[in-house]
Amino acid sequence: MTIWEPAGLAGSGPRYLALADAIGADIAAGRLGPGDRLPPQRDLARRLGVTVATVGRAYQVAARRGLLTGEVGRGTFVAPAPAPAPAGAAPVLDVAAVHPPGHGPVHRAVAPILHRLAADPHAVGAEDADAVRHRIAGARWMAHAGWRPEPDHVEVTAGGQHGLAAALAAFAPPRHVVVTTELTNPGLLAAARLLRVELATVPSDAAGPRPDALDRLCARRRVAALHLHPTLHNPTGLTVPAERRRELAAVATARDLVVIEEDPFGALLPDRPPPVAAWHARTVHLSGLTKTLAPGLRIGYRHAPPSLAEPLRAAARALAWAPAPLVAEVATQLVLGGHAHQLAAARAAELTGRAALARELLGDRVAAPGPAPFAWVRLDRDAEAVTALARRRGVAVAGTDEFAARRGAQAGLRVSLSADDRTVRTALRALARLLPA
Repeated sequence: MTIWEPAGLAGSGPRYLALADAIGADIAAGRLGPGDRLPPQRDLARRLGVTVATVGRAYQVAARRGLLTGEVGRGTFVAPAPAPAPAGAAPVLDVAAVHPPGHGPVHRAVAPILHRLAADPHAVGAEDADAVRHRIAGARWMAHAGWRPEPDHVEVTAGGQHGLAAALAAFAPPRHVVVTTELTNPGLLAAARLLRVELATVPSDAAGPRPDALDRLCARRRVAALHLHPTLHNPTGLTVPAERRRELAAVATARDLVVIEEDPFGALLPDRPPPVAAWHARTVHLSGLTKTLAPGLRIGYRHAPPSLAEPLRAAARALAWAPAPLVAEVATQLVLGGHAHQLAAARAAELTGRAALARELLGDRVAAPGPAPFAWVRLDRDAEAVTALARRRGVAVAGTDEFAARRGAQAGLRVSLSADDRTVRTALRALARLLPA
């Protein structure tokens, strides 16, 4: 038996998922090797101070991920390293990741910018001069529905995840919680685990997070911040209407909360309602180009009032110091030249067509069709089992566990619509055969 246990199960979300993630991390790092036997569930539960059921479920999740195998009467072992795929084997259709393809029209728009920059050795690097233009570009990218952020209140980040992690680091003090939805952005879960931030959840209805539930939670717990993803929510695709945004802003104002508002897909929906930042001053509004245009454009924009700026700036510098100047300059030229919004509009039209196909093939189980780069497929059974079955049939999708901030969250699959057209269509048809009518 391997004498193994993780360094800790810090962070938020279900503890069984944290343990399953720790198993995967130690396998990837070589601390657990193929054939190593894991401790019996009861022994590990006692050492970690969790229930046997928590360890058992973690082992099950790790097994479904292909990390562990079990032998009756012998125990649980690290699975053998996967054998190379046989020649001619059909590749897995990956509709789990939602990154845009990052080629075609985006490459054609970026190429002349890079050529111009290459011809001018002084085009990048004058930080003081560049910073003003970058902030103007960020303000223009984020503006919508009458909301016009001041460029002086905008900062450029090394992508949306950088901005999100900095906001958590700045505004989640010990013994306080950050509130989010029961299904939420996996980036939030990862950052909360790393920074040892405790998450609490509020239920949602058809319009989004419930303000009454948020207010009751604030009365019971020490809430530091509210995390929202109100436009094309990841993973459900829901867009929260304006009235609900105003109601949430009212609770945040009454309870003196910082709001961390993510908007990574907002440019795909230019007629979206105003952001919560339009009604609640203490809002950190996060956007960027990465999830809309191309993964290589890892640039984010953060808007916040002056009262929040310094702790955000200090946290951002500690985490990544600053974004890459070259990428920031490319992003600025795309936005100020009008290309970024044009590319987003073309991508939204393509995604709307794919969402309609998902609805046609998978029916009413597809939630909130629209220009999101994914479709959320509601399930009435264990998402882990369906995800594993889909993988065996050659389709990789993301299941509830990747998004659950609490146990018992709605079961479902997030199916990416961002891959090439043939992959998306083939994967949707395979899932239609897999799921019961």
